[in-house]
Amino acid sequence: MDFSEALRAMKDGHHVARDSWKEPGKYIYRVPPKESTLPDGTTVEQSATYLFYRPAKGARGLVEPYAPLPDALETDDWYIVGKET
Repeated sequence: MDFSEALRAMKDGHHVARDSWKEPGKYIYRVPPKESTLPDGTTVEQSATYLFYRPAKGARGLVEPYAPLPDALETDDWYIVGKET
């Protein structure tokens, strides 16, 4: 699937990954928008966030923000984790 299909899958709650990733177990997922409280007590809307899970980093893995690079936007090797074909 291409990136737009992967994005729709994440919006539906799925985790996605790419066939070309050499490290097994990596995936990207979406955290939906939510309310957040600023240090001054103001409540604001926090936008959706896309996170990248990397199992081989640290004792329990690492989660970091994900922003796609141009090659990720133009490939069609995305798949839903757990639905590999």
